[in-house]
Amino acid sequence: MFASTIQGTPDHPVLRLDGSLTLEHATQIHAALMARLAAPEPFRLDLRGADRFDLSFVQMLHALLKDQSRPIGFLPLPDGLVELAASVGADSLIKEISTRIEEHV
Repeated sequence: MFASTIQGTPDHPVLRLDGSLTLEHATQIHAALMARLAAPEPFRLDLRGADRFDLSFVQMLHALLKDQSRPIGFLPLPDGLVELAASVGADSLIKEISTRIEEHV
């Protein structure tokens, strides 16, 4: 199962991704991210409702952060994502995300 919703306010949107952030749902995840990137305002990404991650999602996050022209914020990351990123050598990705974490919506 995968779901994406927009929360927050029009000026400060939050894209919430819930469920399984895995290859099985990669097309849907990509579409949700691209739709949010098409909007002019910066946004925050909330992954706290996700329960599964795989390397395909770590790669999407890496690609998302390569574009330094878009300020994307994050809410605190789930432990499972941090552990997966560490296990595949993506420590620099987690360090970059940690500089963008906002504690409150």
